[in-house]
Amino acid sequence: MCDTDRQKPMRALTVVALLVGAAACSGDPSTAEAEPWAGDSGMDAAADASGPGLDAASDTPPGDAATDASYADAHAPDAKVEQDAEEPIDAAIQDVSSPDSAVVDGAAPKDAAPDAKPDAAPDAQPDAAPAGPFKVYVSPTGKDTNDGSTLAKAVLTLTRVQAILQAAKPGRDVEVRIAPGRYQAQKVTWKYTMPTHKITFMPLNDDKNRPIYDGCLVENVTNPGTQCPGGTWFILDHAGGQETNLHFEYIYVERYQTAISLNGDRDQESTSNGSNRVFGCYFKDIGNEFNPALATSTAALRLVNSDDNEIVNNHFVDIVNTTSGALLHAIYAAHMSDRNLIQSNRFERGTGDPVRIRDYSNDNEIRDNRFIKIGAAAYSDWYCDHEVNTACTKPAAECPSWRNQFRDNFLDGSWTCDPLTVWKLYQDDTTAGCTKPSGAARVSTSGNTQQSPPCSS
Repeated sequence: MCDTDRQKPMRALTVVALLVGAAACSGDPSTAEAEPWAGDSGMDAAADASGPGLDAASDTPPGDAATDASYADAHAPDAKVEQDAEEPIDAAIQDVSSPDSAVVDGAAPKDAAPDAKPDAAPDAQPDAAPAGPFKVYVSPTGKDTNDGSTLAKAVLTLTRVQAILQAAKPGRDVEVRIAPGRYQAQKVTWKYTMPTHKITFMPLNDDKNRPIYDGCLVENVTNPGTQCPGGTWFILDHAGGQETNLHFEYIYVERYQTAISLNGDRDQESTSNGSNRVFGCYFKDIGNEFNPALATSTAALRLVNSDDNEIVNNHFVDIVNTTSGALLHAIYAAHMSDRNLIQSNRFERGTGDPVRIRDYSNDNEIRDNRFIKIGAAAYSDWYCDHEVNTACTKPAAECPSWRNQFRDNFLDGSWTCDPLTVWKLYQDDTTAGCTKPSGAARVSTSGNTQQSPPCSS
């Protein structure tokens, strides 16, 4: 049942100042940044430039607003993305009294001998907690017989990294330092998380030299049918209703059917995961275009009952199915995935709507993104309506999504280079087993702009 009382507790989100530095999409994609834009910002932010939107207080689309093609987001080109530092304090509060002092109840006799000193040495102070993050090193030349403690002892696979963490139980933040180079046909199902500490998958030297995870067995493919098996690079399998705190920073993923899937349990709202972050990553050739013999895909980055995630400053390029192209989405937030932030990403060339919301996934924000030659609508909302669709696989009713926001995005053409529709709702607001939240709109929009002619930026 979907009703107004089904509301997961809000997790604490790291505050991010999302001012993204400029970088071109051409050149070495392993170091590319999502490209900001600048220009005249004189458009009325209360209406979309490209067509109907939903007012936050009403479900009725207003009339078309006039297009102001000169409107653009005013990110400073040299601004940096910053994050509030909220590091835990490791130092323990110590008792300031001397360990040898004693409470005296009365005066001792003058001739009393002083207490003899104990023969035993005082207890040794406990070892201090390890300083800094727990690090595991990964290299294309690593071996999974290594322990990953240094670059010279680097491991090869993320499966081995997970085994090391499961054995060590570090109890502090983890950095998985990944050396540059290509990692061929690796896949992992990840289960190890810490609700109070983050695990960050990142380049070796904390720079933008992205390691490349390639779904094919070899870099130079001559027979994709045998050399590109597809699948999903990284699956998070965690439905404990806790923060999972996985951070992906500056990773390049190509030639998989799906890049990342963050999976809670779609059938129970309390069995979610969340507070993950995908930042500065580059996703290319996701779907089945690189091997048309593979089954079609539905997502480059999938969220299933996954909340409070940040998807910021990434590239989604060539997200293509050769058949059933409309089914593939760059980001697919489904089954009660709430309060996710999708901001300052670049979506370029894709057969399906780039942002798809499904089944009571509420309070998501999609802001300041750039959409180029992709899908039919930049934002779409779909659910499997049991009243009219006999093929629904979820036992309980799927429901419309509510209170999502789509604002200040730049739209430059559909997959067919027609004007890209701002939003589309595939089903109506009511279905059996679902209750509309009082006063809520499905989606609220403002400040979105259209490039004219389409596909010309």
